[in-house]
Amino acid sequence: MVDEMKEIVEKLDNLDNYSIALPQKLSVVDSKEQDILHLIESSKISTFNAHKILKELKEIRQERRKIKNDMELLKVVEDNRDLLSTKQKRNTLIQRMIERNKFLNVEYKNRQYKQDELEEKLK
Repeated sequence: MVDEMKEIVEKLDNLDNYSIALPQKLSVVDSKEQDILHLIESSKISTFNAHKILKELKEIRQERRKIKNDMELLKVVEDNRDLLSTKQKRNTLIQRMIERNKFLNVEYKNRQYKQDELEEKLK
């Protein structure tokens, strides 16, 4: 029983450490994105290199989205730590995380461009 409890505490500690590290990870990814945007702004870029840069930018954005989603889910855990005390409450916490995850995975809605304007840019 002691070993199982140690394992649980270790996992909670790992979760806390991950949560603490996320803002720094986000800062690094944001800086990478800014570097790419400045490269685009200040350089003459060939079609071949534009493809490579776009691929890199997409990977950075996907990494950023994962970090932001993890931050949101961990906020649910942090805001509901009291729900870890009993089995029934833990199920409530899981349900809240599932609901938040569904919300985070809703299709993005454009802020400025209309969808047809963006599609026109791809032609």
